[in-house]
Amino acid sequence: MNNFGGSIILKIKSNLTSFINNLPQLLKKIHLLDRKPKDMSGGQRQRVAVGRAIVRKPDVFLFDEPLSNLDAKLRVSMRVRLVQLHQQLKKEGQTATMIYVTHDQVEAMTMGDRICVLKEGLIMQVDKPLNLYNYPVNKFVAGFIGSPAMNLIETELSLKNGKVYFTIGENEFELPKTKSDAILKKISIDKKKKAWFGLRPEDVKSAKTHPGSNTYINGKISLLEQMGNETFCYFLANGHDYTARLESSNIKNLQVDDEYKFHIKLENCHIFDYETEENISL
Repeated sequence: MNNFGGSIILKIKSNLTSFINNLPQLLKKIHLLDRKPKDMSGGQRQRVAVGRAIVRKPDVFLFDEPLSNLDAKLRVSMRVRLVQLHQQLKKEGQTATMIYVTHDQVEAMTMGDRICVLKEGLIMQVDKPLNLYNYPVNKFVAGFIGSPAMNLIETELSLKNGKVYFTIGENEFELPKTKSDAILKKISIDKKKKAWFGLRPEDVKSAKTHPGSNTYINGKISLLEQMGNETFCYFLANGHDYTARLESSNIKNLQVDDEYKFHIKLENCHIFDYETEENISL
């Protein structure tokens, strides 16, 4: 399999013949067939370029951010159509490979069979999208994959009676046993050790929905982004900025500057070495 920086790698097979006849309809370019490039917008030219690449029947497609010039609605439509193209070609016989470069989180997660994440020319991790999301090997991948980004907070680890604890401000929490065991296999904790604590926004919940929990932090709301059925809640706690992804129905009366209690789901957290930034909790 080919790997390319920051790319989505799609394995597809097709002879393309049956597809070419329907190409104008697929790209929604029927009304532009008689126009010259100078009479088209940047986004229209972008889609024509995709069609031009397809009809040449290459063994390898190289897509370098092909949807970047399109408006939001058309970008979604074309993303779906490219995935359908992948599925359609997969049913045919001739081998072709797609290497798709993108900085768009949604494109990467929804379109890729495998994703290669690069940092300054170095490969950080190559894996399936959900594995990258759930099991990032280092702090860079954890912060790069996911929108909104993972909460990453400086912390200190300590060892008490064979159990690993970490601190957030004045709060101290015990890590779940699976996390503690993984950490102790990789590092020794003779005294307090600096580290990074990582938690995805969807694992920061309203404490009202977890009344029996003792793993919570108090924060002051700084911004609310209403997304419809969910709300991105930005808050400040112990001098650190956090993002929570909450169900809108649970926080109907929440306002900016309100003090609020948040439950943190520690079984899904990640701990990264402070110096190497390696995920030591996997």
